[in-house]
Amino acid sequence: MKIADNIKIKIANKQDIPAITWVLEDTLGKDFIYGEKSFEENVEYSFSKSVSHKNEGVYVAKQGEEILGFAWFMNHPPNNGTAILEMFAVRKDMQRQGIGSRLIAEASDLFVKSQKQQGINLRTLYLTTNLSNKSAQTIYGRAGYKIAGEIEGFVGDGNTEVIMIKKVNDTLCPERYRTK
Repeated sequence: MKIADNIKIKIANKQDIPAITWVLEDTLGKDFIYGEKSFEENVEYSFSKSVSHKNEGVYVAKQGEEILGFAWFMNHPPNNGTAILEMFAVRKDMQRQGIGSRLIAEASDLFVKSQKQQGINLRTLYLTTNLSNKSAQTIYGRAGYKIAGEIEGFVGDGNTEVIMIKKVNDTLCPERYRTK
C-alpha cells in the first residue's frame, strides 16, 4: 500500500503552522521573506490569517499527526469566479509517492465546496509555476489543471511562468466579463 493511501487531507488550523513552516523551508527554502520580519515570522503571520479567513483555505496532508504537505488557496476579494492556488508543497522526503497528486485533487475540491457553502460560485481555479518545473506541471495535470498560457517576466526578468487552470463549474461567466 502506498503512503498516499494512508493520508488524510484536512483543513489546517493554527497548531499546524509550525509544521507548514518546516515543509515550506524544506521544499522552497526561506523564500518567504518580505519586509523586516524573519522567514518564520512571515509564515506565521500569513498562515495564521489564512487558516481563519473565510475566503482562503489551507489544507494539510497528514499521516497520523505528521504533516507531509500543504495547499493554500485564496479568493480575494470573492471575485468573478476564479481563485488561486497560492502555494503548494510536499516534504522532500515524501515526494514521488502520490501525496502531492492526492493533496491537490482533494484540497481543490474542498476549497470549491467551502466557497460554494458561502454562496460563491467558483468557475475556475488557477495557479502559476515555472515553465521548467515539469514535475509540478505533471502533478497539477493529474488533478485536472491544464496549461492555459505562459507569462514572461512574471516573477522577474529571466523567468517564464505557466498559468494552469482547472474548470470546476461549467457556468458561463457573467455577461460583463465575456470577451466581445
